Amino acid sequence: MFLSFILGLLAGALESAAEPHVKKAVEDVFDLRLPVERSEYDMLTLIVLLLAAAMLAALLSQALALPLLIGAFLGLFGKRLYRLATEKTIHPARRDDR
Repeated sequence: MFLSFILGLLAGALESAAEPHVKKAVEDVFDLRLPVERSEYDMLTLIVLLLAAAMLAALLSQALALPLLIGAFLGLFGKRLYRLATEKTIHPARRDDR
């Protein structure tokens, strides 16, 4: 279970680094005549990485989908969630001197 979580975390964290390689592989293998948007390549990259992580987890130990998906979510959005949790904003106090 922990291995599935770690592999999902790695898959989510490495998505942005692997996206150009997946895009190039898809363009080289398939002659795409349809316009493909960046978000679609991001989703395809995440699916490929999660599939590879699931196969690796199944080979090494018991593979569970939920820890894999939770790890991928935290890998994808972990930096944003951390920044949101630790961001300190100072709002000026309202003045009631009307």
